[in-house]
Amino acid sequence: MNTNAEDDAGDTVPGAGHPTRNRLLAGILVILVLYTCALAAVLIVPLLLALLLSLMLAPAVRVLCRWRLPRSVATLLVLLSSIVLAAALIGSLVAPARAWMVQVPKSLERIERSLSALRQPMLAMTNAGEKIADLADIGGERKLQRVVEAGPGGLARLLSATPAVLASMAGTLLLTFIFLLHGDALLRKLVELAPALHLKKDIVLATRSAQYELSTYMLTIATINAIFGLLTASALWLLGVDNALLWGGIVALLNFAPFVGPMVAAALLVVVGFARFDTVLSALADPGVFLVLHLLEGQLVTPWVVGRRLALDPVMVFLALMLFGWLWGVPGLLLAMPLLSCIRIVAERIPAWNALARMLAA
Repeated sequence: MNTNAEDDAGDTVPGAGHPTRNRLLAGILVILVLYTCALAAVLIVPLLLALLLSLMLAPAVRVLCRWRLPRSVATLLVLLSSIVLAAALIGSLVAPARAWMVQVPKSLERIERSLSALRQPMLAMTNAGEKIADLADIGGERKLQRVVEAGPGGLARLLSATPAVLASMAGTLLLTFIFLLHGDALLRKLVELAPALHLKKDIVLATRSAQYELSTYMLTIATINAIFGLLTASALWLLGVDNALLWGGIVALLNFAPFVGPMVAAALLVVVGFARFDTVLSALADPGVFLVLHLLEGQLVTPWVVGRRLALDPVMVFLALMLFGWLWGVPGLLLAMPLLSCIRIVAERIPAWNALARMLAA
């Protein structure tokens, strides 16, 4: 009897260690995945961007297919229309952006002059520290040597990065076209792999529902940001800001990145304000109006339009911004919010991921 009890105890000891081992393996897997994502950013970022674009454009393709157009023609028509619209919007902002760049040195000079009162105490402390260091070095020899590393200029770096950017854009457009054209065929192949009929139905229903909610969410957020950008441009135009449409477009784009985007937009509008005014209070009118509109949009409009069902926890959003920004830089900041929304929508439809869905929910 004692031997059997010892055998049973011996059998339970390895089993008790399985959860710890599984957690360690899961942690190692997460680290490897993050490392792979950082290394393969050139491949992963265009792939994710193409998936999001295909979700946004899929409803338009379905509408054209209902009008008896072949799917290839409908996909090509929607994609070309989107490219032409985006090129027209960007082209309309190039000239205002170039004109604003001429005013940047004057704005920075005014900002430096306005902040000179704050810098005086710091300069006094710096000078005092240098004098103390000189007194401490009396009788000794202190030789300071400044090493300046010469590197390529900004224009050279920009030109060297242009081919990679163009290749990434071309790959994103090609992947978007493939996803729009063959997305339904890929879904049918996945359904055929399911062993039972009820699993096939569940996969189809879950995929269709998730695709509909994702496309609706992405189009809703894009529409809200576009209207927010137009309202910001209108407010800046009423304040007498030159090229107000440029700043409305920048604000709309940056609003896809919560927390970070509005902070960057407010900082840019501070520079815009100092380009027109010498006094601090007058220059802060432009970012002040933007912050009021952003507060209304973020606290009232977006929660009311999107609804609580798709609302995300602010802490998880901030962590996602840090993670994706660290992995992929600026593209990661813009992709963080859509990707987090996609993860939550998919997690709600997988029973094993319900805990993750509850964690992401507001």
